[in-house]
Amino acid sequence: MSETAPTTTRPRGRPRKDDEVAPIDQIMAAAIEAFSVHGYNGVSLRTVNDELGASRNLLYQRFGSKANLWRAAVDWAFAPLTAHLVDADNATSDPMVRLRILIRNFIEYSATRPYLARLVMVESSTVTDRLEYLYHQYIEPVRARFIPVFDQLREQGRIKNVPYDVFFFLLTSGGTARPTGRSDSSR
Repeated sequence: MSETAPTTTRPRGRPRKDDEVAPIDQIMAAAIEAFSVHGYNGVSLRTVNDELGASRNLLYQRFGSKANLWRAAVDWAFAPLTAHLVDADNATSDPMVRLRILIRNFIEYSATRPYLARLVMVESSTVTDRLEYLYHQYIEPVRARFIPVFDQLREQGRIKNVPYDVFFFLLTSGGTARPTGRSDSSR
C-alpha cells in the first residue's frame, strides 16, 4: 500500500496578502498620519488601504468603519504617551525635578510623533464626539499629571503664578507657535 500525501485545497480567488502587507503597526501609522494631515472627513478607508498597498477590504474587515479605525489609531498613538510620562513622584521628592522629568518625557515622546499635535489641532476645530474622546481619554489625563506638581511649585513661590492653561499651551504647542505679523528676520 502506498501512502498519498494529504492534499490541500487553496481557497478560491486571490491569496490573502493583507497580513504580510499590512501589520497592525503599519496600519495604525498610516491611519494616524492620514487623519492628522487630512482630518477625519478627508480620509476614507479606501485611501488608507491604497496607501498600505492592501486590498480594498482590509480595513473594513478589521475595523468595520472609519470611526473604529480612527479610535484604534488614536489609542495606538496616544496611549503610550501616558505610559511614557514616568511616575516622576518616585524619582524625587523635589517638585521642580519632578516637573522637569514630566516636561522632558512629554517632549521626548511628542517630538518623534508630530502627528499627535496635528491631530489635536485638526480635531479641535469643531466640537465632535471624536474631540470629546480625545480630550477625556488622553489630553485630560496628561494635564492631570502636571497640575499637582505645578500647583505645588506655585504655592512654594518657586515658579511664577501663571495660569496652568498658559503653561500647558506652551508645553504642547509653544515650540511651533509663532506670533503673526512677525517674520523670522524680526527676531
